[in-house]
Amino acid sequence: MTVEQIPVTTLASGHRLELTVRTLRGASEGPRMVMFGGIHGDEPMGSETVRRLLEAIDPAELTGTIVAVPVANPYAHQALTRNTPLDGVNLNRIFPGSRGGSVTEQLAAVLCEILDGADYFIDFHSGGNFATVEYAYIHDAGAEMSRAYGTSLLYHGHPYIGSATGWALDKGVRCMVSELGGGGQRIEEYLKRGIDGTRNVLRTIGMLPGEPVPPPADQVIVETLTTLSPSVGGTVLSDFGAVRLGERVPKGTILARVVSPYTSEELEVITAPYEPSILVLGREHLTNVAPGDYGFMVADGATAKPA
Repeated sequence: MTVEQIPVTTLASGHRLELTVRTLRGASEGPRMVMFGGIHGDEPMGSETVRRLLEAIDPAELTGTIVAVPVANPYAHQALTRNTPLDGVNLNRIFPGSRGGSVTEQLAAVLCEILDGADYFIDFHSGGNFATVEYAYIHDAGAEMSRAYGTSLLYHGHPYIGSATGWALDKGVRCMVSELGGGGQRIEEYLKRGIDGTRNVLRTIGMLPGEPVPPPADQVIVETLTTLSPSVGGTVLSDFGAVRLGERVPKGTILARVVSPYTSEELEVITAPYEPSILVLGREHLTNVAPGDYGFMVADGATAKPA
């Protein structure tokens, strides 16, 4: 294992911003797999999954090379924020960035240099500080990875404009995005699933020995995934937390109520929009919320197809 510090830029404080790149070279030649964690700083599950995974892989068993950036946005990671606090920019919306741009644009540019020439790419995300999520993206290039990762729900959707995955797909890289965990819920369970799932991906693409574990029998692909965001701030009360992810609920089911902590007034009701709605992201029984936050994510169960 080698550890390298890649310079990004120098701040007005004199601090030199660098990205830490860890490279694990296998005993024999093979594919180049790149992994990012922590593109969003409020998603430390991804960074920890990458860190534990690197510690768990025996280089003697590895075919090819894993190049990992456990923390792709160090300042956002420090602040536990989705966007880079220095310029307020969402790193996963501005790829390929610019070496002469803002701090986040320069981060994106350096990450593209690291990602350039990869055969495979996995981008590890989660639900943020207050929400928990459970699914993976599936793309035509890299579909075998998503199936092998083992989540019950796969989302066949276009990557966000300016995302690392969108840039990599345009370069011919086979990609997968993990959306697993978050909200401080079921931490060890989701870490284990992320590590076990990634090891199964590596077996599937021939980078680790052994027979891959088949995908779960109930694995489905959906085409429609909707974020339900409150239009007001307040206290969210819900009975649909992490333990209920993957459930199918009838259209019109009340997923949460937003109430005023000051007056007890009910400000908004969030309901399931599809028949049925598959719960993909949820909040615990009581969390604070701001207008436009991720409240819930639901898939249209009518579009679900066996994977």
